[in-house]
Amino acid sequence: IAPTSNSNGTRQTTINCSGWMERALRKESLIPIQLNKRADEIIAVILDESDILPPSVIGVWILGNSLLGSNTILGAVSDYYSADVGDSTFAFAGDWEANTSVHSAIMQTVDREAGRFFQMRDGKLQFYRRLHFPTDVTSLVTLTDKNSEMDYEFGADVANIVQVQYQPRSVGTVGDTVATLSTATAIGAASTLDIEYRFTDGAGTAIGATALITPAATTDYTVFANDDGTGANLTANVTASITRTNATAATVQYTNTGAAGYVMPTSKLRGTPLTKYELQTYTATDADSLLAYGKLGYTSNGVQDTLTDATTLADYELSLFKDPVGRVNNVTFAGWDTTLTATLLTYSIGTSITMHETQTGVNGDWFVLGETHRYNSGDWRVQWVLEDAGTIVYWALGSAGYSELGDTTWLGPL
Repeated sequence: IAPTSNSNGTRQTTINCSGWMERALRKESLIPIQLNKRADEIIAVILDESDILPPSVIGVWILGNSLLGSNTILGAVSDYYSADVGDSTFAFAGDWEANTSVHSAIMQTVDREAGRFFQMRDGKLQFYRRLHFPTDVTSLVTLTDKNSEMDYEFGADVANIVQVQYQPRSVGTVGDTVATLSTATAIGAASTLDIEYRFTDGAGTAIGATALITPAATTDYTVFANDDGTGANLTANVTASITRTNATAATVQYTNTGAAGYVMPTSKLRGTPLTKYELQTYTATDADSLLAYGKLGYTSNGVQDTLTDATTLADYELSLFKDPVGRVNNVTFAGWDTTLTATLLTYSIGTSITMHETQTGVNGDWFVLGETHRYNSGDWRVQWVLEDAGTIVYWALGSAGYSELGDTTWLGPL
């Protein structure tokens, strides 16, 4: 809060606010490894582990910050998060780099699904699966020449070379070494020592790991009187246990019942490595569009898990961008128009709308992807960010009304 000084001045106060998105950018995401989980499930774990609540959620218990049963009740992720059931199941997740923020971890997961994640008007968080928009063919409102402003372009985003990155993943062998100690570390007499191991492969690249094995004396660690491995072998005095784990690291506690010594740098942690391979790229092209408009490239957001996922996503996006079409990027309405007031207050992000505009010839369906309300004592303007809903109904295997391939529908994404 920043009030101005001088009682004879403007007498105004500026209030700076921060929401969930801003706080999610500042907190690191550390979660247990997730095996064979969908995007919606992984996001729920990220949120649950983060303890970052949207401002709209009040009166629920957060470990270490509330008194359960006294002034709060036990909350759940479902109190502030709604999600479609994801279309893809990932081999593993949670193995992101150190210092990856909660926001970045969620967006990496969303991009792997090629879905959507956003905050609703009421502050709650929403995830849409990949096929949410392609199978939503119900327009909820029709607006004809109601806009005061429109950002419209024709043919601005033609792309006939579409690239999608993918990064294959594999689950390794049980009992492989997933971390080693870099230097000899002192352990006091009759004391405990906690060492955090970050999982890496043989080349030192960060990896994930699961099914960790409790370190065994001599096999996984040795303890000597001196830091160069000389002197008395004190290994028999020391036991080890894994006290904390997440997808990319684990903490081992060594308990010493004897004389002081050094845990040797040959000490290691074993488990099942989860490896991500080098980034690769799949490219989809359209010969007719290349001939007509020249080379126009587009790179899709995110990294897919497999060549199959990358191929189908690239082919889908190529079908959207290979030919020039008119795009409405955003549209602005006057809220004081009483014929629009109820519509602008009722509909928000995710809504499918139909719009007709005489001057530009715009006539079609769009999805609302974002909204801005600007209000002062003399005016109220509402801007909707839009994405073309298209005229094609896409094919979704096994979904009635969307699976008559070659009849009334076209192949959709993944």
